[in-house]
Amino acid sequence: MFFKKKNEFKPDKTHSGALSKLYITKKQRLSLLKWLLFALVLVALSVLQDTIMCRVRLFGATTDLLCGGLMLMCILLDPEQGCIFTLAGSCLYCFSGSAPGPYVIGLITVIGLIISIFRQSYLHQNFFTTFLCTAVAIVLYELLLFAIGALLGYTSIRRIGIFALSGLYTVVLMPALYPVFRAIGKIGGETWKD
Repeated sequence: MFFKKKNEFKPDKTHSGALSKLYITKKQRLSLLKWLLFALVLVALSVLQDTIMCRVRLFGATTDLLCGGLMLMCILLDPEQGCIFTLAGSCLYCFSGSAPGPYVIGLITVIGLIISIFRQSYLHQNFFTTFLCTAVAIVLYELLLFAIGALLGYTSIRRIGIFALSGLYTVVLMPALYPVFRAIGKIGGETWKD
C-alpha cells in the first residue's frame, strides 16, 4: 500500500536514422552468407585458374575451373536459383577478360539450366548423378565452344582434342569441389536433398 507497483509495460525506444528500420532476419543473414561464400569460392577458382592452372598444360590443354564450378553450382541448386547465379557468374567471367568470347554467357547458362532441369526431373539426386551431369555439361560446353570457335575461324579442326582434354581435366577436378559447394549449400537449411 505504501509502495507503488512499477509499471511492467515499457514502450519501445524510438530510433532515428536509416538503419533503424532495416531488419534482417536470421534466415536472411544465413542466405546472404551462403551466396557470398558461393561468390567467394568462384572468385577464388577464377584467380586460381588465371594465375596457376593456366600455366599447367598437359598435351597442350589446361583446365577451365570457373566454368566447371559454375556448372556444378547450377546443377546442385534448384534450376531457378542456379540459372540466375550462373548467369551472373558467366557475365563476370566474360567481363574478366579470360573468357574466349561473349557467347560463353549463353553457353554456360543454357547448358547448366538444361542439365539441371533434367537432373531434377529424372534422376535420383546424389553424388554420382551430380558428378555425371556436371561431366556431361562441361564436355558439352567445351565441344560447343570448339564448334563456335571453328565457325568464327578462331581455331582449326585439328585442335578438337585439346578442347576435349580441357573438358576432361576440368571434370577430374570436380569431385574436389563438390564437398565445398555441398557444405556451403547447407548454410541456412537444405536447398537440395542429396
